[in-house]
Amino acid sequence: MDIHQIQYLITIVDNDFNLTKSARVLNVSQPALSKLISELENVEQIQIFTRGKGRITGLTPTGEDLIKHGRTISQDYNDLLKSIDERSDLKRGTVKIGIAPVIISTVFNRAIPKFIQENPQIDLQIVEKGAYELQKKLILQEIDLAVLVSPATYPSIQEKIIYNDSVAVWFNKNHRFNKIKGPIPFEEVAKEKIVTLDDSFMVTFQTNQKFSQKDLSPNYFFKTSSWDLILNICQEMDDTVGIIASPIGENYAGTNIEHRDFDPKFPWSISLCNLKDVYQNAAIKYTQNWFIDYFKELQNK
Repeated sequence: MDIHQIQYLITIVDNDFNLTKSARVLNVSQPALSKLISELENVEQIQIFTRGKGRITGLTPTGEDLIKHGRTISQDYNDLLKSIDERSDLKRGTVKIGIAPVIISTVFNRAIPKFIQENPQIDLQIVEKGAYELQKKLILQEIDLAVLVSPATYPSIQEKIIYNDSVAVWFNKNHRFNKIKGPIPFEEVAKEKIVTLDDSFMVTFQTNQKFSQKDLSPNYFFKTSSWDLILNICQEMDDTVGIIASPIGENYAGTNIEHRDFDPKFPWSISLCNLKDVYQNAAIKYTQNWFIDYFKELQNK
């Protein structure tokens, strides 16, 4: 029996023997958790849980003794890891962080070079993927941290918002929206030919949600993974509008284009994410805190 199996058993007890809830907390499937219990009892030749009508109802005397000593072992293990962290070099190691390409070029374009310059002993490995792919990689622990458009779609992902802005409507200066002062209502945007990012982007998922909440059917004219192509189309075609985050357009060199916020405002919040209840070494914690502090300082300027 290893430490992770002990911690799984403790989680089941702490969640009132509810395997569905425990599996969600542990980020495993319920059948996999049931199989782990069965195999553990068979291998160790003990019965840990009492059962009734096919469900776990409590602990046997053996199980109570196991959990009692298991909590002590688990705490000692966590204390050991903490002690190792405190003695280790915080600024040394490999950290894999997943970031969507759009966010890299807008929000993290200065943060990453600064981090690399200040922390030469940390091998910062950037994984560029869309939001859904990054969430999967984080859950599978293929990356240590992920930068996502909030909110994340999995409850096992823990978020810390580090950057706030808004999604905007972009259009040619000859478009009728240019005569509107202030934000553009969703109802008006739905009447237009819309150019936006493809369905792998979280902002497109959120856009669909907002239109749906207002019982609107948007006319998607063209979708792409290229933000500059969206703005190029809007600049060249008077009868299209683009939907992308405001900061993205700041990198665009075109001059015949304008943008407005939505009415009501459509927030674009960026989160630095990690997986709940998963051990992070000192280098990962340091990297996470460095980026949090960087954006906090940037916001206060």
